[in-house]
Amino acid sequence: MGTVVRWDDDQGAGLVELTDRPGDCRVEAAALDPRAGGGLRAGQIVEVEWTDSGAGDHPLQASRVTPRDDLQGTPGA
Repeated sequence: MGTVVRWDDDQGAGLVELTDRPGDCRVEAAALDPRAGGGLRAGQIVEVEWTDSGAGDHPLQASRVTPRDDLQGTPGA
């Protein structure tokens, strides 16, 4: 489980802060569940399956990301 920190539509990639691990997990559009509609938004809650490559600025790489619509907050509520 995690929260989208940043998503760049032009790059088709972003970062998710995981709830059970320090550091951000890199997400690429290819890892998105079809329900994500090809992109994510900052603050969105997602379920994340990831691997640890052990390399680079963001060694955690998402292999599958599924939006959790049931856990989204209501703006202004």
